[in-house]
Amino acid sequence: MRALIKSAAFAGMVAVVPYVGAAQDWDGPYGGFTLGYAFHDTSHSFSNLAPGVSTDPDGLLYGAFLGYAIQNGRTVFGAEADFEGSTASGTDVNVTGATSGARMEQNWQGSIRAVLGFAGNLGPNPALYYGTLGWAFADYDFNGGPSVGFLANSYSDSLDGWTIGLGVDTRVSTDWALRAEYRYTDYGNANGQLAPGFPGVSMPVSVKQHALRVGLRRDF
Repeated sequence: MRALIKSAAFAGMVAVVPYVGAAQDWDGPYGGFTLGYAFHDTSHSFSNLAPGVSTDPDGLLYGAFLGYAIQNGRTVFGAEADFEGSTASGTDVNVTGATSGARMEQNWQGSIRAVLGFAGNLGPNPALYYGTLGWAFADYDFNGGPSVGFLANSYSDSLDGWTIGLGVDTRVSTDWALRAEYRYTDYGNANGQLAPGFPGVSMPVSVKQHALRVGLRRDF
């Protein structure tokens, strides 16, 4: 079901084909707010060779973004930064041997990205279709250990990696636009020891994220 939602959302995003309409000014500074939902793909392993688990956290994202755009004809390019709080969390217990369990929570995330877009229309409204690519960073808490009592052992890690996405900003007035965006982020690998119960055992975690966002943009 989760894979179907991701595929449908991505297909819907890329299926919206812009057409050329009246010229629209997207030049200058802008900012706004977003609300989204994140799906993680994770893989937990243990240095003592205990069975691995996949917590795959999901949850709400909420935050703000700031950017600056330069327009040349219908081409728009610039830079954007965002910061979001997160409620994403997930828990998994390995049922094969019932010997491993883990929990993962995301506290916050942010990014700094380049943006390249095309000024067109979505129906009767001016729209900016854009792609974005850049650097992302996030903070996570991890719990792990035997399937019974694994929540007592934990570590935290700040991760960073790359992010790429597609989106559209659609004008609803001269200065305001609605935003819809899909973004994929690879945060790389977390690693830490499971203190206090197993200080000699580490639990590396591969962390990838799919995120869907809607938002409101204001041009200044």
